[in-house]
Amino acid sequence: MKLSYKFTLVIILGLSAVIALIFFKTFTMQYFIERNAIELQINAIETTQQKLDYEILHNTFFLYTNQDTVNTQIDAVRQQIEQLIQHPNIIQEHPSTRVMLKQYSQIFEHKVNLIYDFQTTNTVVKNSTSTIPLLQQRVLEIMDTANPKERQFLQTMNQISGTVLLGKNAHDLHLIASLHSDIVELSRYHFNDKEKEELAQRVISNFQVIEDYFPHYLQLMNDINNPLAQTTLKKIQKIYLDESAHELRSVTFFSYFLMGLYILSLGIITFFLFRSEKESRIDTLTGLKNRKAYEERIQHSINDLALILINISKFKHYNDFYGVSEGDRLLIETARHISTMPFSGSNPTYYRLGADDFGILFEQTSTYALETLAKEVLSAFSETPIIINNEVRTPSIVVSASDYKPLLETADMALKSNSHKNPIIYHEGLNLRQVIQDNVTKVKELKDALQEKRVIPYFQPIIDLSTCKVTKHEVLARIIMKDTQVHSIFPYLSIAKESNLYSQITHTILAQSLAVIAEYPGEFSINLSIEDINSSETVAMIEKILEQHEDIGKRIIFEILESEAIKEYEGIAHFIAKMHHYGCRIAIDDFGSGYSNFSRILNLTIDIIKIDGSLIRYLDTDDKAITIVQTIVNFTKSASIETVAEFVHNKAIANIVSELGIDSAQGFFFYEPAPHPVAVFPL
Repeated sequence: MKLSYKFTLVIILGLSAVIALIFFKTFTMQYFIERNAIELQINAIETTQQKLDYEILHNTFFLYTNQDTVNTQIDAVRQQIEQLIQHPNIIQEHPSTRVMLKQYSQIFEHKVNLIYDFQTTNTVVKNSTSTIPLLQQRVLEIMDTANPKERQFLQTMNQISGTVLLGKNAHDLHLIASLHSDIVELSRYHFNDKEKEELAQRVISNFQVIEDYFPHYLQLMNDINNPLAQTTLKKIQKIYLDESAHELRSVTFFSYFLMGLYILSLGIITFFLFRSEKESRIDTLTGLKNRKAYEERIQHSINDLALILINISKFKHYNDFYGVSEGDRLLIETARHISTMPFSGSNPTYYRLGADDFGILFEQTSTYALETLAKEVLSAFSETPIIINNEVRTPSIVVSASDYKPLLETADMALKSNSHKNPIIYHEGLNLRQVIQDNVTKVKELKDALQEKRVIPYFQPIIDLSTCKVTKHEVLARIIMKDTQVHSIFPYLSIAKESNLYSQITHTILAQSLAVIAEYPGEFSINLSIEDINSSETVAMIEKILEQHEDIGKRIIFEILESEAIKEYEGIAHFIAKMHHYGCRIAIDDFGSGYSNFSRILNLTIDIIKIDGSLIRYLDTDDKAITIVQTIVNFTKSASIETVAEFVHNKAIANIVSELGIDSAQGFFFYEPAPHPVAVFPL
């Protein structure tokens, strides 16, 4: 039989579209591979430069550091710049980008020279800084405090030493400069005892080294942190994208042409080819009946039915770990396993009802038999392993069952509530509909509150225990209900995360609280979760506000939950470095409730530790709690970290936290959270 001219036309158009698409795919793939590779290289330069800046900052705070890391980062940036400058596509298609890359190379080399100078100066400053306490201790041992002259020397020396350490750590040039007259005064002291004279001169010499080198040390730090290199890199990215726009227009035009050809071919093929009157009722991957076949069976069945629902728990993680193809094989083998198991239910049919959901539909039995059959299905998976590529796979299977209509919905509700390994049979006593309704109500309440701006910050004062004055406030989220009652946001947080409303809560609290902070004195502590820190949008919002209000960062403390910070060490360290750049301080919240990993806390350069309320609230009745808190206080004092006690609810506990040496406290004994910060005044 000869093909009709219409069918021949369809074949010709179809083949033309396929050939054109293959050509287009090859062309565009090469284009985007090269473009993405260059963009990634530019981003890699930026990332490596940020690591270099971090290492420089790290060197300023830690006494013993490995300079090889800095040199490694410098070599990496140089290599990345040179690779881009010599990239064939940059040479041929992007001359302006290449010019800017060469400029950036010169800027970076200037920065490298500054870094080398800084390393030398930093070594001198750190050597003197570390030597001063040792010399000071020796002077204290040999000087006679009964001698007025020696006692005066010791007092002046201790004063200068303390100021040097404070000025060095705070990077305060004025504070160091203010020591000149004291150092001159100290140099006038001379002692007949040779050892005393020698030690005194060594101490004075180290003070003079700090005084002489510190201005250059700070100037180098400022020059190294000059944003010119970062700005130039951004210009390179923009120029490269602008130069790529011409190439992209050609690709876009060709894609429109191919899309038109494809649509034309598809339309003709759809119009002329015979279509099946019935849609396929078979899942193409597993060979089981699909969701449509299930719905038709439910619709047309004259008998009462029951459904056993089978889910591969955490299938997405399996897919991500082994790959999509291995995930497909697991679905195929699971389907085969289900359809061939010795199932004793009446007239069963087997379905794939979702991505990783399978169902066995059969004629109604008693509730006892339904539970027995569900256990039968579950045991079949544990007794007979699934084998893929000669390897045993043991996916976690969760089973539920229902004979309440609608079967799939009720079985799915039971499945989602199944937190144990045994099958769960749906019945009205589970009250799952009410749980779902409550969650829906909470989501609506939260959405309405966010839209109507009824999610607001409250402020709980934090008391400086040495002065009994309010010096800080913690920002707490509150939701105002429609009946004007004020509730904590805490009961809404889990449902907020599930409904993608969590970031909105963070953003609205940040925006409102920072507006209040701008008007009130003192420091303010704002809670952030790991979700917030991992959100580029949230971090960008914080950075934008801090850049718009330059002075506000020095009065902001970001609190991070201790257990979360320990688990997300690298991410939190990067965030802390960013916030320290703006002058913000970092607190670890609920310390003592989680891992309490002291060494990692030190490595995170934390400024404040908030001792968890579960320890504080029992200080007046539990000696063990006192021991734990005292250990935390001793650790923080040795590390120069400030402490805050939470949940101080009575006078006895307030007295204990003060006696333990804790710096600050908060709780209902002092103040309850309020919609506005309180004035700073003595209690």
